Amino acid sequence: MLLRVGSCVLALATPAFAGLDLHDYDDDLMRDLDRTIKVFEPDITAQNAAAAKEDAAILLEGFRYTEDYFGKKGVADAVAISRDGSRLVDAVLRNVDKGDFDAAATAARDAPQLCKSCHDLYKPRLGR
Repeated sequence: MLLRVGSCVLALATPAFAGLDLHDYDDDLMRDLDRTIKVFEPDITAQNAAAAKEDAAILLEGFRYTEDYFGKKGVADAVAISRDGSRLVDAVLRNVDKGDFDAAATAARDAPQLCKSCHDLYKPRLGR
């Protein structure tokens, strides 16, 4: 039953996304984000505050770019995902600044899934 519901949601959503032109998205930034998201939590777990802050700056730049990009295209759910990402990274930074690396790492572990939730909807199939 759940599979049928998920298939119906995807089928209903696909036509709306099919006409979305993403050719002007900054692919270089996306590659930087992909590399950074892989080291974000490990840098925090290693209690490397300087590296974690560098990672966070890259991720915040990406989430803000994505929020602006999809905002101009009127794609509210992608904007919401981007805002959630910015809030998550801000929370990580607050915890790193307090020296609470366990809480920071716990929050950072949610970042890849957040990115994936947007990619599942908007990343062009040929780019995967």
